[in-house]
Amino acid sequence: MLDKLKFILKKTLFFGIFPAAFFVFLFFLGEQFEVGRLGAIASCEGNANPSACIRSKGYLPAAPHYPDLGRRYLGALARAVGGDLGASYKEPVPAADLAAGPQAGANPSAAAAQPGVPAAPAAAGMTPGATPGVAPAAGPGAAPALQPPTPNTRAL
Repeated sequence: MLDKLKFILKKTLFFGIFPAAFFVFLFFLGEQFEVGRLGAIASCEGNANPSACIRSKGYLPAAPHYPDLGRRYLGALARAVGGDLGASYKEPVPAADLAAGPQAGANPSAAAAQPGVPAAPAAAGMTPGATPGVAPAAGPGAAPALQPPTPNTRAL
Protein backbone atom coordinates (compact mmCIF):
# COMPACT_ATOMS: atom_id res chain seq x y z
CA MET A 1 0.00 0.00 0.00
CA LEU A 2 2.87 2.36 0.81
CA ASP A 3 4.47 1.58 -2.55
CA LYS A 4 1.24 2.44 -4.33
CA LEU A 5 1.10 5.80 -2.48
CA LYS A 6 4.75 6.55 -3.43
CA PHE A 7 3.95 5.73 -7.05
CA ILE A 8 0.94 8.08 -7.09
CA LEU A 9 2.88 10.91 -5.43
CA LYS A 10 5.80 10.49 -7.83
CA LYS A 11 3.50 10.62 -10.89
CA THR A 12 1.62 13.61 -9.46
CA LEU A 13 4.89 15.42 -8.87
CA PHE A 14 6.22 14.59 -12.32
CA PHE A 15 3.04 15.25 -14.34
CA GLY A 16 1.32 17.87 -12.15
CA ILE A 17 3.67 19.96 -10.04
CA PHE A 18 6.66 20.25 -12.38
CA PRO A 19 4.59 21.38 -15.42
CA ALA A 20 2.66 23.87 -13.27
CA ALA A 21 5.92 25.30 -11.90
CA PHE A 22 7.35 25.54 -15.42
CA PHE A 23 4.20 27.35 -16.61
CA VAL A 24 4.47 29.81 -13.71
CA PHE A 25 8.15 30.36 -14.58
CA LEU A 26 7.22 31.13 -18.23
CA PHE A 27 4.48 33.51 -17.04
CA PHE A 28 6.93 35.40 -14.82
CA LEU A 29 9.44 35.60 -17.67
CA GLY A 30 6.79 36.98 -20.05
CA GLU A 31 5.66 39.40 -17.36
CA GLN A 32 9.20 40.80 -17.18
CA PHE A 33 9.19 41.27 -20.97
CA GLU A 34 5.90 43.15 -20.71
CA VAL A 35 7.19 45.37 -17.90
CA GLY A 36 10.21 46.22 -20.06
CA ARG A 37 8.02 47.00 -23.08
CA LEU A 38 5.65 49.23 -21.11
CA GLY A 39 8.65 50.97 -19.53
CA ALA A 40 10.05 51.68 -23.00
CA ILE A 41 6.70 53.07 -24.11
CA ALA A 42 6.51 55.27 -21.02
CA SER A 43 10.05 56.59 -21.53
CA CYS A 44 9.25 57.50 -25.15
CA GLU A 45 5.94 59.18 -24.32
CA GLY A 46 7.07 62.81 -24.65
CA ASN A 47 9.35 62.17 -27.62
CA ALA A 48 8.72 63.90 -30.94
CA ASN A 49 8.84 60.55 -32.76
CA PRO A 50 7.73 57.84 -30.30
CA SER A 51 7.71 55.07 -32.92
CA ALA A 52 11.40 55.54 -33.68
CA CYS A 53 12.18 55.83 -29.97
CA ILE A 54 10.40 52.55 -29.18
CA ARG A 55 12.15 50.86 -32.12
CA SER A 56 15.52 52.09 -30.82
CA LYS A 57 14.80 50.32 -27.52
CA GLY A 58 14.23 46.99 -29.27
CA TYR A 59 10.43 46.87 -29.46
CA LEU A 60 7.89 47.33 -32.23
CA PRO A 61 5.54 50.33 -31.90
CA ALA A 62 2.41 48.24 -32.64
CA ALA A 63 1.29 44.64 -32.17
CA PRO A 64 3.00 42.09 -32.08
CA HIS A 65 5.34 44.40 -30.03
CA TYR A 66 8.42 42.10 -30.21
CA PRO A 67 10.68 41.47 -33.20
CA ASP A 68 11.57 37.88 -32.16
CA LEU A 69 9.30 34.88 -31.64
CA GLY A 70 10.46 33.93 -28.15
CA ARG A 71 9.59 37.25 -26.52
CA ARG A 72 6.49 37.54 -28.71
CA TYR A 73 5.04 34.22 -27.47
CA LEU A 74 6.03 34.73 -23.84
CA GLY A 75 4.68 38.29 -23.87
CA ALA A 76 1.42 37.07 -25.39
CA LEU A 77 1.19 34.36 -22.73
CA ALA A 78 1.74 36.93 -19.98
CA ARG A 79 -0.87 39.29 -21.48
CA ALA A 80 -3.41 36.46 -21.81
CA VAL A 81 -2.93 35.03 -18.31
CA GLY A 82 -2.43 38.43 -16.67
CA GLY A 83 -5.48 39.83 -18.44
CA ASP A 84 -7.56 36.94 -17.09
CA LEU A 85 -6.22 37.72 -13.63
CA GLY A 86 -7.22 41.39 -13.96
CA ALA A 87 -4.02 43.12 -15.12
CA SER A 88 -4.09 45.81 -17.82
CA TYR A 89 -1.33 45.87 -20.44
CA LYS A 90 -2.70 48.74 -22.50
CA GLU A 91 -0.49 51.68 -23.31
CA PRO A 92 -1.52 54.86 -21.51
CA VAL A 93 -3.57 57.20 -23.69
CA PRO A 94 -2.33 60.80 -23.50
CA ALA A 95 -4.86 63.13 -21.93
CA ALA A 96 -6.60 65.57 -24.25
CA ASP A 97 -5.55 69.18 -23.91
CA LEU A 98 -8.81 70.77 -22.81
CA ALA A 99 -7.32 74.23 -22.29
CA ALA A 100 -6.53 74.60 -26.00
CA GLY A 101 -9.97 73.62 -27.28
CA PRO A 102 -13.14 75.70 -27.21
CA GLN A 103 -15.31 75.54 -24.13
CA ALA A 104 -18.44 73.40 -24.21
CA GLY A 105 -21.35 75.35 -25.63
CA ALA A 106 -19.18 78.23 -26.80
CA ASN A 107 -19.46 79.41 -30.39
CA PRO A 108 -15.98 80.36 -31.68
CA SER A 109 -17.40 82.41 -34.55
CA ALA A 110 -19.71 84.43 -32.28
CA ALA A 111 -17.08 87.08 -31.57
CA ALA A 112 -16.38 87.64 -35.26
CA ALA A 113 -20.08 87.87 -36.10
CA GLN A 114 -20.88 90.61 -33.57
CA PRO A 115 -21.99 93.81 -35.25
CA GLY A 116 -19.97 96.91 -34.55
CA VAL A 117 -16.77 95.03 -33.77
CA PRO A 118 -14.22 95.48 -36.54
CA ALA A 119 -12.29 92.39 -37.62
CA ALA A 120 -8.56 92.50 -36.93
CA PRO A 121 -6.46 92.91 -40.07
CA ALA A 122 -4.54 89.79 -41.15
CA ALA A 123 -0.78 89.78 -40.74
CA ALA A 124 1.38 89.95 -43.85
CA GLY A 125 1.41 86.57 -45.57
CA MET A 126 -1.49 85.20 -43.47
CA THR A 127 -4.86 84.15 -44.75
CA PRO A 128 -7.67 86.08 -43.05
CA GLY A 129 -9.30 83.90 -40.39
CA ALA A 130 -6.24 81.60 -40.05
CA THR A 131 -4.86 80.88 -36.60
CA PRO A 132 -1.27 82.10 -36.14
CA GLY A 133 1.21 79.26 -35.61
CA VAL A 134 -1.13 76.60 -37.03
CA ALA A 135 -0.60 75.22 -40.53
CA PRO A 136 -3.60 75.59 -42.82
CA ALA A 137 -5.63 72.43 -43.40
CA ALA A 138 -4.92 70.53 -46.57
CA GLY A 139 -7.58 70.60 -49.24
CA PRO A 140 -9.65 67.54 -50.06
CA GLY A 141 -7.54 64.79 -51.60
CA ALA A 142 -4.25 66.39 -50.60
CA ALA A 143 -1.62 64.41 -48.72
CA PRO A 144 -1.14 65.32 -45.05
CA ALA A 145 1.95 67.30 -44.12
CA LEU A 146 4.90 65.22 -42.90
CA GLN A 147 6.57 65.82 -39.56
CA PRO A 148 10.08 67.25 -39.79
CA PRO A 149 12.82 64.66 -39.33
CA THR A 150 14.25 64.28 -35.84
CA PRO A 151 17.70 63.13 -34.74
CA ASN A 152 16.16 59.79 -33.64
CA THR A 153 14.89 58.81 -37.08
CA ARG A 154 16.88 56.20 -38.89
CA ALA A 155 16.34 54.07 -41.95
CA LEU A 156 15.30 50.53 -41.18
